[in-house]
This record gives sequence, structure tokens and C-alpha cells, in this order.
Amino acid sequence: MAGIKQFDRDEALDRAMATFWTRGYEATSIDDLVAATGIGRGSLYGTFGDKRQLFLMALDRYWDTINQDLTTQLSDPDPRRALERMFEALIRRLSDPKFPRGCLITNTSVDSCSLGDEVARKISERMAEQETGIYRVLRKAQVSGVLNPALDARALARFFLGVAWGINAVNRTVADPEMLKDMVRVAMTVWDGSNASHPRDSTIKPRHRREHPLP
Repeated sequence: MAGIKQFDRDEALDRAMATFWTRGYEATSIDDLVAATGIGRGSLYGTFGDKRQLFLMALDRYWDTINQDLTTQLSDPDPRRALERMFEALIRRLSDPKFPRGCLITNTSVDSCSLGDEVARKISERMAEQETGIYRVLRKAQVSGVLNPALDARALARFFLGVAWGINAVNRTVADPEMLKDMVRVAMTVWDGSNASHPRDSTIKPRHRREHPLP
């Protein structure tokens, strides 16, 4: 029937998201989006608005689908395991060849300083959401006695958030899961050192290295 859109909106948005994720906002043209989604310009504008509005929707779509697994892992009843599972889910996604390298939101925060207040605000909101999720896990750990209550849980949450976003940034250049796991292992020593009387092995096991003999 005339007037009815003959495409799946979510599928088109997923394709636009993948294009922005691969190319970046600035390098993505309307022609790129038309080619990726298979939708004509008129329908693209009529459904999603201009390029900026489509990009904002793509950021939301990314957070609600691709990044949702990280949030889900934080619900593990074991606080330390919850944090480890978050990092494991992150590295698993970064190692999956079906996804572009890095993280759409992290990539945007690094590359697109000139995108304006609306995009900056959305990225800041997403960072705050992830920080809050990590903070709640750390406070739970402190209340249950598995993490030193004298630690500043908010500062520690920001540290682990920085590690997660740093992993995303490194992955854009270096496709080596073992390097990312090394970053997590070192980060988790902050937890271990805070409660040295009850050491616990990380589920992300150290790899064997061939050491060079000293001269």
C-alpha cells in the first residue's frame, strides 16, 4: 500500500549504527548511509531526520543493544565476579570479528570533539550510567565485607570505568585479546591489594611468557 514504509526500522538503524561505528561520524556521508541501509534519501530523512539525529539514535541503539551485555554482567551476586564478568564481556565483544573495532561511544568521544553539546551530553550520560553500575557493585562488596570499606568507592568506580574505556581505545589499534586481559589483570590488583588478608585468584588467568635471560 502507498505510504507504508517498506523497510524494518530497527534493521535500518542497526546498519546505520554499524556504518558510523566503522567510519566515524565525520567520515560518514548521507550517501554512505543510503547505501548501508538501502533506504532512499527521502525515506531516510522522513524516518530518522538529518544525519545528526540519526547518529544520536545510533548511539542510543548501540547502548541499548551492543553494550547492554556489560550492564547485565554487573548483576552477578558475587561483586568481584560481577566486575570480572563485565570485563570478560567487553573483551569478548571486542574480539568478535562481526563487530567493528573499538566502541562506538568511546570512538566518538575521542574523534568527534566538534559534534556539539548534544552529542557530548549523551556520551557523558552513558559514562555516568556505567560508572553508577560499577559503583553499586563496589558498595555492595564493601557492605558484604569483601572489599575494604575505607576505600573511596566512587573514585574506584571511576578507575574501573577508565580501564574499560581504555581497553576500547587500545582495541582500535591492537587486536590482541591477551593484551586487553593483561590490562584487566593489573587493574584487578587494586581490588586484591585492598583486602590482602583474603587473596583471590582472578578468573582471567595469567598467560605463560617466555622470559629473556638477563645478560
